[in-house]
Amino acid sequence: MLVDIGNRYSFLDRYGNPLNLDRTEALDQYGGEHGHPFSDLTSVVIISAERGDDTKQCVQSIFQNTPESFEIILSDAGSGRETLEIIKSLEDAYTNVHVICNKQSTGTTGQRNQGIYFSRGEYVVVMDNDVVVLPGWLKHLKETMAKDEKIGIVGTKLLSAEIENVYYCGCHTITLEKEGKVYGIGLAKSGEMANLQRYDPLVMRGGEVPWYTTTALLAKRKYLFEVGGFDDMVDGKGIFIANEDKDLSLNIRKAGYKIYYCPDSEAIHSHDYSKVDRNDSYHRTYRLRMEQIAQDTEYFLKKWGITYLIEKLPGGDYSKKWDGKELVPVDLRLDSDKFKNDIVILK
Repeated sequence: MLVDIGNRYSFLDRYGNPLNLDRTEALDQYGGEHGHPFSDLTSVVIISAERGDDTKQCVQSIFQNTPESFEIILSDAGSGRETLEIIKSLEDAYTNVHVICNKQSTGTTGQRNQGIYFSRGEYVVVMDNDVVVLPGWLKHLKETMAKDEKIGIVGTKLLSAEIENVYYCGCHTITLEKEGKVYGIGLAKSGEMANLQRYDPLVMRGGEVPWYTTTALLAKRKYLFEVGGFDDMVDGKGIFIANEDKDLSLNIRKAGYKIYYCPDSEAIHSHDYSKVDRNDSYHRTYRLRMEQIAQDTEYFLKKWGITYLIEKLPGGDYSKKWDGKELVPVDLRLDSDKFKNDIVILK
């Protein structure tokens, strides 16, 4: 949780010295100084975990395509020398780039919380380091946020590396809800939702969604602090790497705020598990920790009383049901009488 994270994690610079967690000013990419309430500044929080070239490309795309004032916080997971040299060079090149050096990973949740805590912008963007943002991405997110004070987070349209194909958009997110309680959550990317193109009508529908991925997500910093940020590991309980996006979304909703999808904001997400080397150091060390993923999933489902993890993908239905002891595969027929009145999708 965010309130006490300054006491639970070390915030060190590249030399092993404590970072200033009480800084009263922040610089943007133009060298402009921002002070309280930092209303014109957006803080972009990115996890660095190996893949230094990806991080460099991500950061460079932000500088190229973001005229709005911003700072970048890179929270490193104890990467090797090559990656550290890359992110240190970014910090040297740009006065508004800050690096938090960890000796080892504090998890997706912990490292994002570190970045949020160190940030100063009124707005915070959490972003994966294999994202490349496109022109206008932040402008459109902030315009959507400004439509309603109750909008807490806004998500970007995510394109595949081929750019004309959609990786993830608002119509893909789904929950099952009855009497205000969420009992199913996940993705519906099969049928007409499969293989969507960049400007398909379904893709271009913006609006309120039941949850959204944290791949490239704008949030109001004060709301993140209000809900406690990401549910990271405390005394062996919490989430380390899996389902943190769903958990944050449900916490935002529980606090009375809305989640929106903005189709005019675009970014490329170069992440296709069918094409990656699952034995490389990044995936083996940070992403494909199956025992940890299972623990995270069990914790998340028990926390919210959720029965179904929905994964209806183009290649098949990989949905699972929590039977109280383990996740078991289930053929989830969402059009059946059992579920059809409980489905919540993009409004």
